[in-house]
Amino acid sequence: MTIYPVIMCGGSGTRLWPVSTSRTPKQFVNLVSGESLFRQTARRVAQADDGLSLADPVIISNARYLDLVERQLADAGITPLAILLEPCARNTAAVAAIAAEYISRIDPDGLVLLLPADHFIGMPAAFRKAVADAAGIAKDRRIVTFGISPNSPETGFGYIKAGEPIGASGFTVAAFREKPDMETAVTYLADDTYSWNAGIFLFPASLMKAELGAHAADVLEGAAAALDATDTTTTIMRLDETLFSKIRSISIDYAVMEHTQKAAVVGPVSCAWSDVGTWPAWGDLQETTPDSGPVMIDSKNCTIHADPGTLVAALGIEDMVIAVQDGAVLVMPKSRSQDVSLVIAALKARGRTDLV
Repeated sequence: MTIYPVIMCGGSGTRLWPVSTSRTPKQFVNLVSGESLFRQTARRVAQADDGLSLADPVIISNARYLDLVERQLADAGITPLAILLEPCARNTAAVAAIAAEYISRIDPDGLVLLLPADHFIGMPAAFRKAVADAAGIAKDRRIVTFGISPNSPETGFGYIKAGEPIGASGFTVAAFREKPDMETAVTYLADDTYSWNAGIFLFPASLMKAELGAHAADVLEGAAAALDATDTTTTIMRLDETLFSKIRSISIDYAVMEHTQKAAVVGPVSCAWSDVGTWPAWGDLQETTPDSGPVMIDSKNCTIHADPGTLVAALGIEDMVIAVQDGAVLVMPKSRSQDVSLVIAALKARGRTDLV
């Protein structure tokens, strides 16, 4: 079976405002290691001499990001198999349905590796090894998720509880757990059957269609109808706006994974993974020296980002985030890093859509 990487890159990454905006979301910004997360993701699933054979990637993105997608793929030297453009956001179940429909039409036996474009993986070889391990499980008609080794009691992630072993590195899924409170997250960290849910999936296209048909038939029907009405004879495909916009907005976790009996998990995988979902998460990936970055005086445990040419000096503060980009400044306690959407809502209420 051929594995087809399908990269989801239509999100807006609002929690990293003001660097990530609806015009240039975080996956296309050089936030980590001097390269965009999208380019890193595309290179991570490119051909390599490690025994894992992957097809050219399929990109599913919002239509407004086409120029960014094309430019960054060219910069990475990667030619996509296809670029499917969403006219509007409809969450990950719609993306999974489009991916399953499209791949099943070009290869009925194909496996889909569905992965976000905005994650950082510091050990790509370890991730590719996990994909190779997962392929054998997926071929046996499983939807495989990738569990990440937790190193802290995170309340911003979902968790996967492993069940019975499947092969050398896989397990059935005993339960999916939503974002816990701190007390519960501490118990998960102490229990080695729990891993973070990275939102990465490997599955036979035909199986995902069957499970969507059983648990979210309207999403599958909407995706099939939108694809039927789309010109699929070119590399760049603009999904039919009228039909795609009617698809129910729901995550693949809620639509399928919490109901299916076909779920499996590989891992926990140790691959230096981060969803770079908040400013503190971004700060954990940064390396600075005393002579670079912001000026820190009597300050500790702060995350500070400034655009080129802007110097930030922090005096006598602790556990704070300061982010500066193009004249916009965000200041908040680290404990409020999940609440940046409140700033976005306030700016929209003021009519400042130019800033978001």
